[in-house]
Amino acid sequence: EKEKLYLELKNILARQPGPEVAEQLSIYQQNLREKTRQMKAMASELNMYQAQVNEYKFEIERLQRELQEVKKRYYEQKRKEHLNKDGLTGSMQGMTGASKSDIRVQQPTGGTRFTGGGFSLGAG
Repeated sequence: EKEKLYLELKNILARQPGPEVAEQLSIYQQNLREKTRQMKAMASELNMYQAQVNEYKFEIERLQRELQEVKKRYYEQKRKEHLNKDGLTGSMQGMTGASKSDIRVQQPTGGTRFTGGGFSLGAG
């Protein structure tokens, strides 16, 4: 009976992991801790970059709104200038010949003038 218990205990001990397995397990645990630390660092880095991307998106939207506002003001100013120009032309049509000659548009002095495709209109 003792021998039977001895053999049974011997079989149980034979199935138990040896010191090599314990050493390997220790290495795996260390690697797991290192990889977990790296993963947490990468996750926090990802969060930082996502926040930065959101900031850039908001900045782009703000700049687009600002650009639209500037365009709107520019075209409004151009429209007013065009209306003023048309109004001035319309008021000049009602004037007599003598008063038309009194109104002069100041021309830039010196240099060659260009318009459109860069064709010379003559010396200033």
